[in-house]
Amino acid sequence: MPTPPPDVVGLDPEPLHALAYVSTPTEPFSDRDLSDLLLSARSWNAAHGVTGKLLVLEDDAGHVVQFAQWLEGAPDVLAACLDRIHADPRHQLGDVREHGAVGGRRFPGWDMAFESATDVAFGARAQALQTP
Repeated sequence: MPTPPPDVVGLDPEPLHALAYVSTPTEPFSDRDLSDLLLSARSWNAAHGVTGKLLVLEDDAGHVVQFAQWLEGAPDVLAACLDRIHADPRHQLGDVREHGAVGGRRFPGWDMAFESATDVAFGARAQALQTP
């Protein structure tokens, strides 16, 4: 994670914000596709001070059928991150919950934590992930 800039007398640091969303793949995701997605997200997030977690639901054949994600960082950076996600043709955004300012990071040190869940557990874990 990048080192935060030094405090400047008289200026408050930018507040930490968070957002959550659920999306559905528009094409099948292989393990390789998912690895490529995580590598790209982790690289971008590390360069921009974003942390978070990606939860995926896989079907019995091992294909990703739904994503849920929590992201935290500076508001302008999260807006740029969400623009990147909107532009990705591999999935369609569904429910985007912009939570706004948060008191601290839920996933400090994680450029992108990752968890795969079964059908039974996905709903509850996605709901917990989307609740600040």
